[in-house]
Amino acid sequence: MKKEKTPWSRGVLMICTKCHKSIDSSMLKEDGNCGDNLKMDMKGRFKKADQGDKIRVVTSSCLDVCMDNYQAVTFAPVSGDTQTFVMHPEKDRDELFQWLKERI
Repeated sequence: MKKEKTPWSRGVLMICTKCHKSIDSSMLKEDGNCGDNLKMDMKGRFKKADQGDKIRVVTSSCLDVCMDNYQAVTFAPVSGDTQTFVMHPEKDRDELFQWLKERI
């Protein structure tokens, strides 16, 4: 086994793609899987802010905090406590981005 340098320095944001099944489509403006859409939005925001190397944004399978009409996300920092949230996958994007920016 060979150890490699991590290309992101602050942590990993994991976004559940299974949550899409439990979110009422009438609550969403965007087509497609809301987890994938949130991932692309977050990646774009960090890249635009020239912070793309700080947080790795990935989709995941179930994070075991399922709630109807909510998106589960988990932030696992390089150091510190892992935190999991449920959110609206479109309406709460700004709040999630601001919260993450404060941690980098």
